[in-house]
Amino acid sequence: MKRHLLWTFERGSFQWDMMCLLILAFLFLIPRDTFNDVPDFMKVPSAGTLRATPDRSGNTIFTVRLETPSFLDTDSIRDTATGMLEKSLGIPVRRTRIQPIRDWTGRLIGYAIWKEK
Repeated sequence: MKRHLLWTFERGSFQWDMMCLLILAFLFLIPRDTFNDVPDFMKVPSAGTLRATPDRSGNTIFTVRLETPSFLDTDSIRDTATGMLEKSLGIPVRRTRIQPIRDWTGRLIGYAIWKEK
């Protein structure tokens, strides 16, 4: 038992190979969303197009869901997302930071927009 706890097995032994196989199985077979470690501002709203989340310093991060997913992250799509935010808030928005949000296939489905105070 002591040998297993302290792992005194040589590299290339049967026990070492089994441990490596278990680690690889864990990495490749566990579903991606098991640990759910995505920050709140990166979660696209399922209902509606806008969601507000406070960050650690008290600023508001708005998550905007695009109407049609895209593979390209262009300035026109960023301007469209900012326009959707301005329309929802009813005030002009000057963004300080914008981060694309993609789904598991790589499609652009929304943006996280930091609003300047």
